[in-house]
Amino acid sequence: MTVFKYFIRIALRNKGVILSYTIIFFIFAIMNGSGTIQRQTNFMETRLDIGIIDNCNSELSNSLKDYLGKKNNIVDTMLDEEYIKEQIFLEVADAVIIIPEDFGEKVINKENSIKLYNDDRKVESLQIQNQINKFLTFVNATYENGEFNLVDVESALDEKAKVELVESNNVSSNDGITMWFKYYFNFTSYVIMAIYISAIGLVMTDFKDEYIQSRTKISSKKFLQFNKEMYLGQLVIASMITTIFILGSIALKGKYIGEVNFGKYVLNIVVFSFSALCLTFLINNVTRNKFVINALSTVLSLGTSFISGVMVPQQYLSEKVLTIAKFFPTYYFVRINEMTVNSFSDMRFGISMQLLFAVVFLLMGLYFSKTAQKA
Repeated sequence: MTVFKYFIRIALRNKGVILSYTIIFFIFAIMNGSGTIQRQTNFMETRLDIGIIDNCNSELSNSLKDYLGKKNNIVDTMLDEEYIKEQIFLEVADAVIIIPEDFGEKVINKENSIKLYNDDRKVESLQIQNQINKFLTFVNATYENGEFNLVDVESALDEKAKVELVESNNVSSNDGITMWFKYYFNFTSYVIMAIYISAIGLVMTDFKDEYIQSRTKISSKKFLQFNKEMYLGQLVIASMITTIFILGSIALKGKYIGEVNFGKYVLNIVVFSFSALCLTFLINNVTRNKFVINALSTVLSLGTSFISGVMVPQQYLSEKVLTIAKFFPTYYFVRINEMTVNSFSDMRFGISMQLLFAVVFLLMGLYFSKTAQKA
């Protein structure tokens, strides 16, 4: 196991790269966790900044705008989907409501009548949907003889009730904790890819040195055994790095693990780590230039994070950007973290795609390795 021991020893010499990424990551994780939403025993509605685009301009739609205007602050916006997403991302608006031309007909037929864009980063933005549903419920209740009794609707909506939440030990959902775990594991994809390519990649450049390869060819060590030990070393280093981030989540928010689907995050990060390791293997067989490897570490980790939903939520990205992101495993990794998983079948597609990318990266790496050997 000489090759394995030297691989681990050389990898640990690059611990500065690993530690710098890890320390910065956990500093941000601790800062983000300090604002975790705690359960409250009272309920208070928040005035939000919302935009309303009325394509109907009827008595019914005006009544809805008046109702929402009493509970929120109306801001100007434009009828452009990309602009709306940008406004929400920049926190200019918490939500944007688009009322269609046939609003009245859809309300009568009890169809989905309003298109809503809201900021998922803010839990309170969800109250807009509740306000709209409340208005439509009262409107439908007063519909008679082809008309809505909007006077009665306004009177009913003006009634106020004092609401207090009764604290219970059986409460298992905490939006703040769920959000923290989602962002924590989303961001690990960036750090893991950066560390794998930079740390493991730099170690591999030493083993691919022409002098080392010449010594290997004349040594008694068989080529197959040499590669087995080297790949085992990569797997051990990768497992150590991934385990650090899994244990880090437990150390920071371990008491809340029962409130989230922690198994989903662990399985997802393990599969993604394998895919990232195979990508590193491909890069190592394409180039052994340390400057190129460092550049690829930055470009691939940051680039895929921006287009796949790590830095910017996927709902705020354009279709063209998401189409490009689908050619990288990070996109499917984030998709699984974002979704509500009830069973493995819910995340099977995302897991399968990440494994497929791993196989493709591995086969391409083997091809370039074989080509280099022949040369």
